[in-house]
Amino acid sequence: MAEERLEEMRALRAKKREELLASGKPAYPAEVRRSMTLSELTEQFDDKMKDGEAVILLGRISAIRSHGSIAFVDIIDDGGKMQLQFTEEQLGDRFKELSEYDSGDFVQAIGIPVLSKRGEKTVMITECSMASKAIRPIPSTWFGLKDIELKSRQRELDLLTNPDTKETARKRSKTLSFVRSYLEKNGFMEVETPMLQPIPGGTLAAPFSTHHNALDADLFLRIAPELYLKRLLVGGFEKVFEIGKNFRNEGVDKSHNPEFTMLEFYWAYADYEDLMDMAEDLLSSAVLAINGSYDLPRGETTISFKPPFKRYSYTELIKERTGIDALTEKDPAVYKAAFKKYGIKAPDVDNYGKLVDELYKEIVRPTLIEPTILYDYPVELVPLAKKKASNPNIAEMFQLVVAGMELVKAYSELNDPIEQRERFMEQQAERDKGDIEAHAIDESYLRALEYGMPPAAGFGLGIDRLVMLLTNSTHLRDIILFPLLKEEETL
Repeated sequence: MAEERLEEMRALRAKKREELLASGKPAYPAEVRRSMTLSELTEQFDDKMKDGEAVILLGRISAIRSHGSIAFVDIIDDGGKMQLQFTEEQLGDRFKELSEYDSGDFVQAIGIPVLSKRGEKTVMITECSMASKAIRPIPSTWFGLKDIELKSRQRELDLLTNPDTKETARKRSKTLSFVRSYLEKNGFMEVETPMLQPIPGGTLAAPFSTHHNALDADLFLRIAPELYLKRLLVGGFEKVFEIGKNFRNEGVDKSHNPEFTMLEFYWAYADYEDLMDMAEDLLSSAVLAINGSYDLPRGETTISFKPPFKRYSYTELIKERTGIDALTEKDPAVYKAAFKKYGIKAPDVDNYGKLVDELYKEIVRPTLIEPTILYDYPVELVPLAKKKASNPNIAEMFQLVVAGMELVKAYSELNDPIEQRERFMEQQAERDKGDIEAHAIDESYLRALEYGMPPAAGFGLGIDRLVMLLTNSTHLRDIILFPLLKEEETL
């Protein structure tokens, strides 16, 4: 019945569109104007009312209330709301034209600011015309919708009818603006690097593939911009950053989406300890600036971003929680036994590095709620990081984990081209065994390293996950305006 009613309403509105066109009135005029926004009028209402001058407004109709020869129409725009009053006394025969309008229509209205009998700020309309006719009615009870996928799929309606969703989008914009401003103030230059790459490099992940017809070349959507950004260090830049989309052919869950936004920056002559300090400052400053406090609500708890953050050795924390010394124990069977002990399905691989990391993700990471820096990883887990001078089995890397999610990954960059080739060859061997996430050999990057890359540190921050924390959201789909979803079976 609901679908039948919807089709009836669409048909009635489509008929009104035809009648407008037949009478010579545009349903979708090319040019519309306003003298001020609705929020500006609200702020200046008393002055405008004293002036007695007409204002020109544009907005979407959210409600129509008719009372015989008087009607009240509420309109909204991006930042405000205003009541319009239509009277037969003021408009004469044109008062009947009100029947052309429906909720959802955009109108251009001209009128005089007045107070209604109830003392409400109102604009007495002298002229009104269609700015854009809405054919499909907007649901009036959207707040009761339980289908989360539908809200994500029809985000335009979610934004129209849910103020919280709109505020989330605004906070995301503020987050991006803050991060850019922070880095620029610290001397970093924003750059852009290719999203279509001949070799998917910069991290360990499965890529999306495509084909360029004119070049007859197989290409990949980037999984990370890292190798290109470090080539800019070779080229003479010392501080570069990029905020952009990465693509990884992986599953979808509350903290993973195949298309996501990352910040990566590279800093010549810095190391991972410098970046630990910068991570604390950047994240705590962002939370304070956008949230107004270091404390963020997270479900029924509160997470404090007030520095300093807790710091633990990655391998020591794994040993504390599981009894396994991941730095010295390399036997895959030991880790598979641990998965069995904890009743967790082990990944179907015999790769020591992957087993260590998966065990950490299952046993340790979910328990890290407050901002926590984990540092010094087994070198096998980080093929692009520099070894620790005091222990060649350790890579100078850290991750910042909050609410059980990896938020930051950073390390001192490996800049020895010979050692980097050896690491790539080890990764290629894993690829040959079937690990599609292992790093391929990138000859262009190796050639660049041979020209000489300065000592440097690199930093990656998941923008989507940061916005999740800032908005107390529980799923990435809530903070991505149009998340990837299964194709609709019917439209």
